[in-house]
Amino acid sequence: MSIELIAVALAGSLVAYFNGANDVSKGIATLVGSGLTNYRRAILWGTVCTGLGGLSGAALANAMVQTFGKGLLANGTIPTFAAALATILGASAWVAIATRTGMPVSTTHAIVGSLAGVAILAYGLHGIKWSALLGKIALPLLLSPILALGLTLVAIRVVRFVQRRFSTDADCACATVELSPVPAAIAMDGTASAELSFPSLGVKVARKEECVAGKRILLGISAHHLHWFTSGATSFARGMNDAPKMVAIVLAAAMLHGSYQIHSGAFALVTLGMVAGSWLAGRRVATVLAERITPMDHWEGFLANAVTAALVTPGAALGLPMSTTHVASGSIMGIGLQNRTATNWRTVREMLLAWVVTLPVAAMLGSLIYLSLRAVHV
Repeated sequence: MSIELIAVALAGSLVAYFNGANDVSKGIATLVGSGLTNYRRAILWGTVCTGLGGLSGAALANAMVQTFGKGLLANGTIPTFAAALATILGASAWVAIATRTGMPVSTTHAIVGSLAGVAILAYGLHGIKWSALLGKIALPLLLSPILALGLTLVAIRVVRFVQRRFSTDADCACATVELSPVPAAIAMDGTASAELSFPSLGVKVARKEECVAGKRILLGISAHHLHWFTSGATSFARGMNDAPKMVAIVLAAAMLHGSYQIHSGAFALVTLGMVAGSWLAGRRVATVLAERITPMDHWEGFLANAVTAALVTPGAALGLPMSTTHVASGSIMGIGLQNRTATNWRTVREMLLAWVVTLPVAAMLGSLIYLSLRAVHV
């Protein structure tokens, strides 16, 4: 393996590691914020689901690879190895800085910003396919958090209306079984002399504590179970959404050096980096989303994750690069609008500022790295 290809592999692992460290929080913060579990268990769950999502991207998200691999440079533009490597490192640098400060930022935004800054230097303004950048990338990135906030707000209000309308705080649906006596023999006086017991199935919707009282439970599905499921679905969608973007820029750099047959290996490399970053360094940003924005309960956390997974999963499959960061944070902000007096608007403002500066700062970092690589004749 050449030095250049080793550099590409290391750069790809680096951006994937910091992506995992920053983004695992987006699927599991509500588990901790609602008091359902602790950070260790939540991060383990998010790490496993992220890994599965990352590997599934090889089969389910090829459209995303095409979008970031070949769809952003103008026709006739001849990419260079230095520019491709600088794009990866520029995005890595900004996500690393944001993770260190505990700010949830978008790796997608960082990649786009770094790519734009490097491409303008390397190829000129006409080297970028601006229509694709604005229409297929910028538009979904801008609209998705607003849509997530609105959908979460509506969903929470619908659930609260139903609870008030029917005066219920039920949070569990249980399939139950109980034994019902049936006469097996009749005495001379007409009374039952022997009885057999047969199972009787039923369904009970109530509080979890009430649901299990006095009956044998075959299957119980509570708000807690649903919350775990939607958290896993969000982490899976995040892995499937983010891995192809990083794989695309890694493949682009590798192919410039003559390595074409590493598609599966690139997904494995990126997924491994995401898993390592999620498990080893995912708590810092998770703490911000779980504790420093707004208090939440199980239903709110479940709905926020459900909205995030519902938006990000089809976006990944269709090649529409939504930012899981923005979608998940938008959903949590939707919860905050329900709890305005308890929401930490200072943290919200800091997050929004981090989002705004991601594009220009990533572009600057990518440009500086590109100039440094050119200075040493890479």
